[in-house]
Amino acid sequence: MTRGRANPSRRGVLALGAGALGTLARPGRGGAQPGGKPALVRIGHLTAPRAWVIGRHDGAFEAALGTRVEWFPFPSGGLALQMLAAGRLDLAIFGSAPIVAGLGRGLPIQILGSPEVVATSERLVVRPAITEIKQLEGKRIAVAPSSTMACALDAVIRINRLDPAAIKRLPLGQPETIAAWTRGDIDGTYINGPFWGDLLGSGGRQLLVSGDLRPHGFLFWNSAVVRMDFAQRWPETVIAWLRTVQAQLDRYRADPEGTARTLAEDFGAPFEPLRDTLAGLSYPTAQEQLGPKYWGRTAKANTAPFLKALSDTADFLIETGEIKRGGIPAALGPFVNYDLLNRAFPA
Repeated sequence: MTRGRANPSRRGVLALGAGALGTLARPGRGGAQPGGKPALVRIGHLTAPRAWVIGRHDGAFEAALGTRVEWFPFPSGGLALQMLAAGRLDLAIFGSAPIVAGLGRGLPIQILGSPEVVATSERLVVRPAITEIKQLEGKRIAVAPSSTMACALDAVIRINRLDPAAIKRLPLGQPETIAAWTRGDIDGTYINGPFWGDLLGSGGRQLLVSGDLRPHGFLFWNSAVVRMDFAQRWPETVIAWLRTVQAQLDRYRADPEGTARTLAEDFGAPFEPLRDTLAGLSYPTAQEQLGPKYWGRTAKANTAPFLKALSDTADFLIETGEIKRGGIPAALGPFVNYDLLNRAFPA
């Protein structure tokens, strides 16, 4: 299959990100700017609507940051890595697996917690004739490249001891997947919501959700990420952004139905699948994220569950050939900007 520019392979996207590294690695001139604000902040978000993006609707981020904001959607983490490497994004929230892959390729980014943890928002949906996981062999399965769904599909293959060579993986973005499903070009897909709503509505069968993989040691979440040079130059802006993200999630917790309706109107998405997608993520508070069940408050907390999950994800990506063994250091705590997290959310 010829891969068009809109659907690069998983490794191809990561290679593009690494290739653009030279333009990004230089820190901003003059170091931190006390009291200053950038003229523009570029925020990336998944094309699948997310609760924190409700702040785009009413200008909450512009008001909190005190500057102009531009929003850039991306279909999966692979493209987010490419945009960060090219210096086209300052801040974003996307999946844990592509973030670890980006770190493995030397991308100078920092992790800022995990405001979203995946449970039922990502699903493996197949044709109704497929009734069990073993039947994936010999089938055409679409998945967005360099995404948590791609990593989850790898996990499904391993857990169920499937032959990966017997599954024809098609690296399609999620809108393209819907079109391929309609044409009959694919037999199934590991896909994010609300896109799976179209497939289930047309007779698709749900085989599993990503939360089903957690008992097997596979945990998927979405992290906030900042370009290292942006964090060095504009730390107060990053702190304000983190607080604003949490404020939008508080809005969602207070009114999940109303938030979902507003996002459905803004994105032109069907309400019920979008509502169920948002409900398929858990939203730990900032204090919870910095507590012992998530990241802890210091990089020295090597036993913190999500630091361990980062290492586990890196090991898995090495085994599946996504990244090289020498690309990831033994300790991943230094890639988490605990300083900004603690300043944004003091104990």
